[in-house]
Amino acid sequence: MKKSIKFILPLFIVLGLLAIIMYKGISQNTSKVVTNNKIQLVSSLDFYGEMAKAVAGDQAEVHSIVKDTSVDPHDYEPTSDVAKLYSSANLIVSNGGGYDTWSTKFAKQNTKAKSINVASLTNYKEGQNEHLWYKLETPSKLVNELSDELTELKPAKKEYFKKNAQNYLTSLKPLTDLQNEAKTALKDKKYLATEPVYDNTLQALGAESLSMSFEQAVDEGDDPTAKDITDWHNDIDNGSVQFVINNPQNTSTLAKQAVQYAKEHKVPVINVTETKPKGQNYKDWQIDQLKQVLKAVK
Repeated sequence: MKKSIKFILPLFIVLGLLAIIMYKGISQNTSKVVTNNKIQLVSSLDFYGEMAKAVAGDQAEVHSIVKDTSVDPHDYEPTSDVAKLYSSANLIVSNGGGYDTWSTKFAKQNTKAKSINVASLTNYKEGQNEHLWYKLETPSKLVNELSDELTELKPAKKEYFKKNAQNYLTSLKPLTDLQNEAKTALKDKKYLATEPVYDNTLQALGAESLSMSFEQAVDEGDDPTAKDITDWHNDIDNGSVQFVINNPQNTSTLAKQAVQYAKEHKVPVINVTETKPKGQNYKDWQIDQLKQVLKAVK
């Protein structure tokens, strides 16, 4: 009797330990799967949030953090409420590239959440232009990635997410058509800019900036050099540029003075923001800005 008890007890313990190990393994593998509840999705920037909402549909609650054109995303300081949103998120979308370091930091801290970093998605290299939503390929890359990541969270909704992604990209056709037309109109056209906000779009369409040093200084929070300012004035005086791109969210005094100089000399100034204007969607926002540029070069 005692012998049989000695045999049965260790076996029972072993089976129990195996059950615990298996349970932990299953829990770890399914910890990122959302079943009955809505996916909690946090996006650092509102236009990425728009894309996320379009793909996720009714399967997620999407929280966009920076969504006001009066706010410079570089200087944004998250609140404790924002930190809570990140800590409870299932999926986080950050721009990356040093643009929204607060978002990428929160994403790393929430080890249970899935994370999309647009910089990684678009093969961003350190020192390149971090305004990645102005790269022509970003919407398609991000929307397709969102579909894949959301599917991992809710596998049963794979076709739903895929269809939503396709529908959103189809809705952008007027924008992509305009961009294709602009490749002819903007080829070899010269411009000045207060910051490199719109450079990813303009340079992909064939235009050339004559103010890279000026832009970089302002983007990094520094003052342009005396040479930068002199070059800006000379390019306007001798008619080298067709238009000026201004980021109205920047408060640099020298940038404002440079824009004023352009206006005084009848050079078209197009305002290009880092955040989506209230009441506009991504497509209309991009079309509106590009139309203004095309009008300036006609």
